[in-house]
Amino acid sequence: MLGAIVEYHPHDFPDGVKSNGAIAFLDRDGVLNIGRAGYVNNTEQMVKLENAGKVVGDLRRLGFRVCVVTNQSALMRGLWNTETLVEIHNHLRLQLLAEDDDAHLDVIITCPHRNIDRCNCRKPMPGMLQIGDAIFRKKLPVNIGLNSEVDVSGDYPKVNWWKNKPKPSDDNDLIVGDRKSDLGAGWAMGLRLFKVPEQVGIDYVSDRVVNFDDRGDSFQPVR
Repeated sequence: MLGAIVEYHPHDFPDGVKSNGAIAFLDRDGVLNIGRAGYVNNTEQMVKLENAGKVVGDLRRLGFRVCVVTNQSALMRGLWNTETLVEIHNHLRLQLLAEDDDAHLDVIITCPHRNIDRCNCRKPMPGMLQIGDAIFRKKLPVNIGLNSEVDVSGDYPKVNWWKNKPKPSDDNDLIVGDRKSDLGAGWAMGLRLFKVPEQVGIDYVSDRVVNFDDRGDSFQPVR
């Protein structure tokens, strides 16, 4: 696998809502669903966190595109394949929509690599966020069905972790994650950063992510 795996399911905004131009990047495990010490290996282990669907619905009702970005090295380790990944994600989609009719995930992007693979998409590297940005802003010319391996890192500046936080494509872009690696990927794209406890997930910042005046948590990637 050379690039990230993309599951692209764009959906119309709720009635009367237009795009605000921003993207909400969301980690998966510990943000939308209960994480596990190993991996979420099947649909039975995919359990939505409380109010995750409502918060995703709230973001969509504000005009955000929603892009899930998740590290899943079980793929490169051969523990399961992309068909299993898609099954797990479809189950997550159904759980979110069961809670809130507007809780659509426009795209889910998965890094299949291990740390030793030295890819550009495993967080804290920003490759998955670059793909999400390219899909919605550069009209990425890929034919995405169930999944597609994509790498657009060559179209973006190389990250310099020692300099100031870059400027985002849109001032309201954000990322929600439960780990420093999530914040690192968001920092590399200049996003608003929101860290949550894995036991609570995105509901922990439900009031903050819908407040455009909230510029997120402070974070230094090399300190």
